[in-house]
Amino acid sequence: MSDRVLIIESDADARDELVRILEDDSFEVVSAKTCDQSLEHLSVDTFDLIITELPQCKSMSGSSSPSSDAGTAAIRWVEQLRALAPRVPIILITREGAEPVAGEALMRGAATYIPLHLASEGLVETVEQVLKVSRSASQATDIDQCVSRIKLELVLPSHEQLVPAVIARLEHELEQLHLFDEMTWTQIAMALDEAILNAMIHGNLEVESALREVDDGKAYQEKIARHRETSPYAERRTYVTLTATRSQAVFVIRDQGPGYDVSALPDPTDPANLESIGGRGLLLISAFMDEIHHNEIGNELTMIKRKRSGVVAT
Repeated sequence: MSDRVLIIESDADARDELVRILEDDSFEVVSAKTCDQSLEHLSVDTFDLIITELPQCKSMSGSSSPSSDAGTAAIRWVEQLRALAPRVPIILITREGAEPVAGEALMRGAATYIPLHLASEGLVETVEQVLKVSRSASQATDIDQCVSRIKLELVLPSHEQLVPAVIARLEHELEQLHLFDEMTWTQIAMALDEAILNAMIHGNLEVESALREVDDGKAYQEKIARHRETSPYAERRTYVTLTATRSQAVFVIRDQGPGYDVSALPDPTDPANLESIGGRGLLLISAFMDEIHHNEIGNELTMIKRKRSGVVAT
């Protein structure tokens, strides 16, 4: 059965293009041009994923008139979607100038974003990434409630297909501590996915992000395949360590690559970096984690997420 996607986009040309991209990749798509239409769909139907622009909606819960502040209206829209469909991940479609609002909307419950002008190259990949980590969030089983502290260490070869299983295993461990609700875990999983893939591909295999925009990404995939079979890249491993208590989880991702100059990292809140696929990973990690730290040589990332007071994990 195909995954069902709800697209909310007021511009007809953009909406038709988003629908075409996903239908060409065998997704089942329902589209809405207004907030009200999308709410009608959500009231009678179920979806695996929501893709939405950041609109200044005319009809929102608890308000009979449009907000004078487009940013406030957009953020409230994401919060309303989360309330109506708490288990359905949300992807934001961003346009130039919407960067501050998009960053706040990520904090309020969206899983990730993609700039509209990059949709033709990156939408399907982004959708598949979000669905992958969302499914991993539903695979954990009930475990011992008496655990007060856990530690897990994994050593991984540079194969991206291992990452969903790694994320599912980390969630399985954390379920014992009831640290995070489902929405928070989806965000953590997105950050982990980015961090582990960065360690494998950019750290151990030394494949640069810029190649993703060359020849529809073929050069990027070819270099990955070539380095995966070539010394010294093939022997390198990614180390994933989880240490967690009842109050917080600490994730450490370390690769065996040469590292990089941490001081030269792009500012993830800079609009110029937000509009780049290559800059998305650091933004997601920064937005979803409470603390992040790099070691001096740049081949180890520590990410800390704390339990919010009053949160009951499901």
